[in-house]
This record gives sequence, C-alpha cells and structure tokens, in this order.
Amino acid sequence: MTKTEKYFRKYLQIAPLCVALWRSVEAKHLSRVKLPRPILDIGCGWGEFAEAFGVIIDMGIDIAPKDLYAAAKGNMYKNLTLADARNLPFAENSYGSIFSISTFEHITDTPKLLKEMHRALKPGGTLAITMETDDVDKNTFYRPFLRKIGLTRLSNWLTWAYNTKFHRRTLPSKEKWIKDIKAAGFKIVLAKNIISPLITKLYDIFIPTALPSQFFRPFIGRRKVFRPKFMEDLLVKIFLKYIEKEEKIGTNLFIVATKI
Repeated sequence: MTKTEKYFRKYLQIAPLCVALWRSVEAKHLSRVKLPRPILDIGCGWGEFAEAFGVIIDMGIDIAPKDLYAAAKGNMYKNLTLADARNLPFAENSYGSIFSISTFEHITDTPKLLKEMHRALKPGGTLAITMETDDVDKNTFYRPFLRKIGLTRLSNWLTWAYNTKFHRRTLPSKEKWIKDIKAAGFKIVLAKNIISPLITKLYDIFIPTALPSQFFRPFIGRRKVFRPKFMEDLLVKIFLKYIEKEEKIGTNLFIVATKI
C-alpha cells in the first residue's frame, strides 16, 4: 500500500469523500518534506489532518476552542494552544518546522501571519504550507456550469454562500502568495501547483454528500462518517489514481521554504 492510499483510506474512515479527495493530495505532498522537530501546526482544527497523516505533532494552534477540545481527544498533539496565528504566543526561534494545511485563505492580513511564522521558526527551519488561490473557484463544477447556462446571479450567490460558510477571506494569485512569502524573509525551496482541476471539480461535486457528516459536530466536536469496508475499497478503486497522479496544473499552491 502506498502512502497516498494509506492517507486516502484513513480519510475515508473519518471524513466525507470531498474532504478525503482534497486532503489526501495535500498529505501526499507534505509527506515528501522532512519536518524537523519541534513541529508547529497552524490552524490544526479538530486534528483531522494530523490523524490521517499519522505523525505526532509537538504543538497545534487554532482560534476555535471547541475544535481544540476535539483535537485533544485525538492524542495526535503533544500540546495545543488557543491562539491567533497573527500573534503567536511563542518566543523567537521556537520551532524546527511549521506547517499549515489550507488555512491561509481563512485569515486576513496574511503578511502579518507570515512574519509571525518567520519569527517563531528557527534559523534554517522548514515552512511547509498549502493554500487556495484565485484559480479554485473557476475550476469548480457547479458555479461555472450555472454561468454557462445563463444563471450568473445564482452562481455569484453560491460563491458568496460558499465563502461565508467556509470563512474564505483571502484568495490571491499564486504569484501574490509567493511574493508575500519572500517578503516575510523566507527562501522558497519549492513552489508547486497541487490539487488538479479534476480533483477540484470532484470536491465540488461531492460537497452535498458531506452534509450528513456535519450533524454530529454539535455533539462530538467533529464530523462523523459511517462507511463500510466494501464502500471504502470501491472508492479507493475509483479515485486513488486521480489522487496519486502528479499535477501539471493545480488550483492550489504548495510551498516549502526556509527561514533566512
């Protein structure tokens, strides 16, 4: 079993299909990066990515208390802290590596965020981040289709509803992300397009099927899925090849950088 299949199967056990498709690609790319300890996870949420990734994290931060409480139950973090990533409660040069998975689009004033990450990272330390860009929305399924058939207002409303529901606040171009990361004092080692247009469309198509999993969040603090093994095997057979395929074009950006 490849690492990517392992990530996909684990995600299928804990998350809806749309999330499993997207996050497994991110896990695939992050697994290729050496993360020196101590490791800081920015925007850890309820620990779903760490659980699927299978690596114990030294410190996780998030701005949502309920998510941190749920993450504490997962035992994937040695420490958890309630904090705003733009004002990290850590001394300079505290961490050997910092990673963040699809968190930046939820935060305003990302230059301040990047400067704080630079401050907390040790000299020569590793930064590994995935981020949405302005290429995402144009490669989704429903909204471009609605525009194509003349329902532009409905398409625009769906964009507003999606951004509101998922707290998407910052979606610059890939070039802008790279410029801001360099300006914060990082040296970029890798800038790679990830999340193919196909995966982006599949994610969008299957978002409605994620609704049942959300019913459990008020009670247990996280999503819950019930997926029998035969269904997991079938989904792996259908979709794994698209997750494992290396992207030539991507709607997201994966950055690996070092502190200089």
